[in-house]
Amino acid sequence: MQLSSKVRMNRLFNNGKCLDVAIDHGIANEPDFLIGLEDIEQVMGNLIAARPDAIQVNYGQADLLQRAPQREKPALVLRTDVGNAYNAARHREMWAVLHNPEAPILAALQMDAAAVVVNLYMIPD
Repeated sequence: MQLSSKVRMNRLFNNGKCLDVAIDHGIANEPDFLIGLEDIEQVMGNLIAARPDAIQVNYGQADLLQRAPQREKPALVLRTDVGNAYNAARHREMWAVLHNPEAPILAALQMDAAAVVVNLYMIPD
């Protein structure tokens, strides 16, 4: 294992376990998933104070975690895709795309993410 990946993994598993709180629900574009997340700045502040090992967010939320002044704060897990497979009603056209298809990991590196998450769908024709 290269040193950089070990450092990133240590941020997630500093005691051998990892609690990753996912609030990347906006990727589904399903309003019911967003109940309780309307004030995302307050939600992020509460989560940082609760001190999970990691917080999983979309790119648009990542700065709320990374600009927090606390030295000891949860690690960033960045979602790198968006899709409509989780919607309550099935769409005629299903899709899943990367945020930046040419360099999907670039934003994670720029935001100093400890890990990335992406869904792999087998969408029927």
